[in-house]
Amino acid sequence: MTEAETARLMKVTEAIVRELDRQGVADTLVKLRFDALEMAKVAIRAADGDVVPFRRP
Repeated sequence: MTEAETARLMKVTEAIVRELDRQGVADTLVKLRFDALEMAKVAIRAADGDVVPFRRP
């Protein structure tokens, strides 16, 4: 991963965490072991036009 890709990933992750905090759900998601980094990776792939497959729980 290049420095630019890492910086983009961190920016998206920070934006996700800020938004979850703004909505008041960040603490609850931390307790549920929510991984904002994984969500950021998927968001970047989707923004780049990659198909994101649906994973059943």
